[in-house]
Amino acid sequence: MRRPLLGVCLCLVILSALWTMWSGPPQMLEERLKASGGRGGEPLIVTGRIYQKEDGFIYLKNVSVQISAADLQHTIPLNEKIICEWKGEELSLGSDVMLRGFLGQISKASNPGEFDQEQYYRSIGICGRISKATLLAKSRTYSEVREGLYKLKKYWKQRLYDMMPEKEASVMSTMLLGDDAGLDQDIKELYRKNGIVHILSISGLHITIIGMGIYRLLRRLGMPVWLAAAAGGGILICYGAMTGLGVSACRAIGMYLIRMLGEICGRTYDMLTALGAVGAVTVLRSPGCLYHAGFLLSYGAVLGIGALYPALFPKAEKIRAKRYKRKSWTGWICTGFEKGKRAVRESAASSVCVTAATLPVLLWFYCETPVYSVFLNVLVLPLMKPVMLTGVLGMLVPGLEGLGGICFMLLKGYEIACEVFENLPFHTWTPGKPQLWQIAVYYLMLGGAAAGSGTAGQSRDGGASPVRRLFCIAIGMIFLSLQSVPENKVTFLDVGQGDCIFIQTAAGKSYLFDCGSSSRSRVGSYVLIPFLKQEGISHVDAVFVSHPDSDHCNGVEELLADGQGITVGELVLPDIAEELKEEAFARLWAAASQQNGRQNVEVRYIKAGDWFVGGDMTVLCLHPPVGFSSADANIYSQCFYVEWKDSAGRKEMSLLLTGDTEKEGEDMLLEELRNRRITGLTVLKTAHHGSRNATGGDLLRQLTPALAVISCGENNIYGHPHAEVLNRLEEAGIPAFQTPETGAVTITYRRGKITIKRTKP
Repeated sequence: MRRPLLGVCLCLVILSALWTMWSGPPQMLEERLKASGGRGGEPLIVTGRIYQKEDGFIYLKNVSVQISAADLQHTIPLNEKIICEWKGEELSLGSDVMLRGFLGQISKASNPGEFDQEQYYRSIGICGRISKATLLAKSRTYSEVREGLYKLKKYWKQRLYDMMPEKEASVMSTMLLGDDAGLDQDIKELYRKNGIVHILSISGLHITIIGMGIYRLLRRLGMPVWLAAAAGGGILICYGAMTGLGVSACRAIGMYLIRMLGEICGRTYDMLTALGAVGAVTVLRSPGCLYHAGFLLSYGAVLGIGALYPALFPKAEKIRAKRYKRKSWTGWICTGFEKGKRAVRESAASSVCVTAATLPVLLWFYCETPVYSVFLNVLVLPLMKPVMLTGVLGMLVPGLEGLGGICFMLLKGYEIACEVFENLPFHTWTPGKPQLWQIAVYYLMLGGAAAGSGTAGQSRDGGASPVRRLFCIAIGMIFLSLQSVPENKVTFLDVGQGDCIFIQTAAGKSYLFDCGSSSRSRVGSYVLIPFLKQEGISHVDAVFVSHPDSDHCNGVEELLADGQGITVGELVLPDIAEELKEEAFARLWAAASQQNGRQNVEVRYIKAGDWFVGGDMTVLCLHPPVGFSSADANIYSQCFYVEWKDSAGRKEMSLLLTGDTEKEGEDMLLEELRNRRITGLTVLKTAHHGSRNATGGDLLRQLTPALAVISCGENNIYGHPHAEVLNRLEEAGIPAFQTPETGAVTITYRRGKITIKRTKP
């Protein structure tokens, strides 16, 4: 068996993953406090040692938490770490502190596709968050080395900001020092959408430039191998500690140390074995990292280069840039040209391998991937050394601050290249979140493509082997991109104090009814768009806005203004009086006029009696009547009756969407329901978030819904849902799903069967 140590390491990782799945995730601090009888809302006494700090936060390890329960105080020791919000005096790294604070909120995803902060904290070994912390005591001792490195980091960061404009300085500070506190978020998002955000991480390129550069320099100066290796390793460990020892940095430093150990012992360095050894140690120390996107992407990228590169490009290692014997300027130019061609070929090949290896991870966590990232990386990666070298020299050497201008121009080039690629057609592929079986099949095909490759880039199968292996990868990608058969599905998203309903049909159509919130910020970007991407939806056929209140439309404005590659077919508004339209919907008109800066979205109006068909789904508008006018926007909220029928024309499932209508508007809706003899409802979206003056008894008796969904914010100031509404639903025997308790509610109609799924257990 080749690489037996790698096989052992993989077995350890698999066993650790299985153990983690069987034992379940570790309890968060909030869960442990409840289990220990702690009373919520009371201050906690926390002791621990500061191992990391950044603007506004300190991180503690070796933590114990003192709580009061039943008039007794006891202490809970924690194996995990905690993060504390800190705005007090400067505290030194390595010092022991005692703090008083309150348990901070760590949000858990309540919608499909939404970022899960709790899962993220678990993956990096943090079990809790303390807010409003105040210092009770601190030790006199601290880590002088780590505190000195921290101060050196701050000094170098300031030099970067003195060298170049703030935006580019923030990029270089992240790239060289691992300090992303001031990183320009627009630049980070631009890099992410174009597939080059990895250049911001402390990774193998930094280690190659710093570690190998120091080692080779010391060797040329005549230093023994062991001393040069020890010096390079020591400097790298200090550099890693200064930059925060992120996932990529730990991997790269660990692999470098193994390489130096091989140099000292006179043994051949094998990249995959070193990767497996470092990965096994990391997973055994912190099993939660298996759920961390950065860990999977970092190790997956190196695995792709180590396993796929020699299999797909077996002759690449044999190609060397031709050296010209002539020492004239033409010889130097020709040699440089040959080296440049080889660098481009290697960059392209490496980019293909990294993309192939990390594609399922990208789709699992982000549900999309930039199509042109391979080509953009061919332009970006060869320029990384000049960017880093000019940044490092300008940062370290007094008098060379002028190099910041070169660094600035190169970063501007990156930005321009990203903007050019972003405007290309079919820039983003959004197949949705793959299922585990799809990922398993893909990696089996990828393993088949990598199998049989020889050492040092040699292939056992001859010249046709790379073609067959590329074919295996293509088959794997087909399986990975398979989407489930479209279904009739209604999802009530948890947007806090607001409404957002998304309907998908078996015919492949998709419709959005409202999206907004008055309690959650940027609900379009943080809830709606991630949900659409997880579902693999890149085009919404129509968006209906019931009325202009922000808790129903500010998310729609975000979708129209910057849908992150998701387009909208048309915007449908209530056909109210002409004098109200411009005043009420001016912001939506402006957003629709230039969706994503590329296209206009058609705006049309709908009135009571209008209807349309989407496959076996029929949507009928019941309110408001044409030209309706009211000073209260809630009264003219759009109301829709949605119905699904079987092949024989029998009603199978029905839904009533009521917006914020109440009082006069609900009376008009009830009259329309009676005139059209609509009854026997499956799902009722209760009006106005469960307001006392909505969803009256007459409406419930007319519809007799099987269940109701109430969309509102947790502990909202309006008291929604009101006790009277809940009592009316209970007396009528109608179960009610409240989004603060259930999270997003998904109701699926499939082959005559209706299933209900809630995001929160």
